[in-house]
Amino acid sequence: MKNSFNYKKIVNEAESNNPLVRPLSDDERLKLQTCLYDMAVDLDERCRKHGIKLFLVGGSLLGAVRHGGFIPWDDDMDLGASREDYEKLKEIFDEEFSDNYELRCPNSPYPNGNRFMQIYKNGTVLKIAGDPNPFQPECVKMDIFPYDYVPNNSLIRKIKGTYINALMLISSCVMDKKYGDYKSLIKRTQRGKLYLRMRVVIGTVFSFMKPQRWFDILDKTVRSKKETNFVTLAFGRKHYLGETCPKEVFLPLSEIKFNEHNFYAPVDSKAYLKNLYGADFMTPPEESKRESHFIVELKID
Repeated sequence: MKNSFNYKKIVNEAESNNPLVRPLSDDERLKLQTCLYDMAVDLDERCRKHGIKLFLVGGSLLGAVRHGGFIPWDDDMDLGASREDYEKLKEIFDEEFSDNYELRCPNSPYPNGNRFMQIYKNGTVLKIAGDPNPFQPECVKMDIFPYDYVPNNSLIRKIKGTYINALMLISSCVMDKKYGDYKSLIKRTQRGKLYLRMRVVIGTVFSFMKPQRWFDILDKTVRSKKETNFVTLAFGRKHYLGETCPKEVFLPLSEIKFNEHNFYAPVDSKAYLKNLYGADFMTPPEESKRESHFIVELKID
């Protein structure tokens, strides 16, 4: 979807004048970053005991490369896993993680309200504006993205990527149609009105199946049992085709320091970041272009 209809940007634009929500204060952001970092370290250490390699991706990897830790204004963390490790993590979750966390993931015994895995930290509260979902606890969470092989043939890759992008749009629109309470939120802007109309139409047409079922279908469609020369994060900011990289960019995984902990990372992090953010990824964006969430409530003990 084009940037003119980017949901986060539309929500941020609408919420900028909403007295009921607000951006994080500096103290709150630091507290949230500390919680996320401690959570990521804990997940990483527990996963390593089972041979599972979680690695930094997206803004978290950019933060490690450019800042040695969090991007100063960032308020989340992004981790990736090979499809094999992603599936293994679901299998061991109850044994290894259920003491402190809850899991949400497609094609699993756990409630499914999103297209990729999310792990929630018990005992915390994080309510984000424009993010209603009855399946997701309102807690501090960690996104875990699966990385999958993609076809070597460029035409087949393009066809599959286009189909997956369509499934992502359908599944999220059906979820919004069934559970969303975002209408008054994004109607505050002209772009929001147009965006809402489009999503309501799509959600209505495809609501013959529950959103959970659409997420399961999407997850199965993305998977590839055949090892190829390319991998992708289908659910990333640039979607299936835009996130595709030669597997040599990722494998074998290396390590990179984020704050005081060494996390796994793509072996050629700079090539990955250049593909995702452009050649000037080391230059911080203007303040007006920095992405963040608006919150309703944050509680971290």
